[in-house]
Amino acid sequence: MSDTPKSTQPPVNLLDGATLQLHLASILASLPDGMVVTDDSGKILAFSRAAEALFGYTAEEVIGQPVNMLMAGRDKVNHDNYIGNYLRTGERQIIGKGRVVIASRADGTQFPIDLKIGEARIGDHFLFTAFIRDLTEQQRSELRMQEMQSELVHFSRLSAVGTMASALAHELNQPLTAVANYLEASRDLIDSPDPETKEVLREALTEAAR
Repeated sequence: MSDTPKSTQPPVNLLDGATLQLHLASILASLPDGMVVTDDSGKILAFSRAAEALFGYTAEEVIGQPVNMLMAGRDKVNHDNYIGNYLRTGERQIIGKGRVVIASRADGTQFPIDLKIGEARIGDHFLFTAFIRDLTEQQRSELRMQEMQSELVHFSRLSAVGTMASALAHELNQPLTAVANYLEASRDLIDSPDPETKEVLREALTEAAR
């Protein structure tokens, strides 16, 4: 006979409603990304803790409200159209695919998110689960990277201009040096009292003026 004490607790049905609700609550509390569950009319049924932090709403404030309250501008209208079209035709324009949309916080500020939507059919109805990741920091980093690349191109051009200027200065310096030498020699000739030398200089000036 086994000495293991028998449990006096009744067996737990892992599929009963209360257990599933607790399991869902545990998932909603632990997910690193925001998660929002909606029905096929677009009403919010569940709102994770990470979603609360992202949007600035509590779950109690948004449950029962239309999910497009979390979106901004054209995306607010487009989302409803995509879901409505899917329910009518079965065409998966956004279901199972990631896309970038602009979301709206409780305070009205807008921010970019990566949105992925999955669906589950229960009888004649659908549940949609949206997984949401804030892209603000990623886009800020990408913008900074682009700015740094632009600065690098600018500095490269400045360096190229500096190199060209140095080369031009070198090339210009060669004839200027020759002119200086000629002037020095001319001064010596001018100081010469020889009439023939002065005549040579006069002819040279006449030729240079032509």
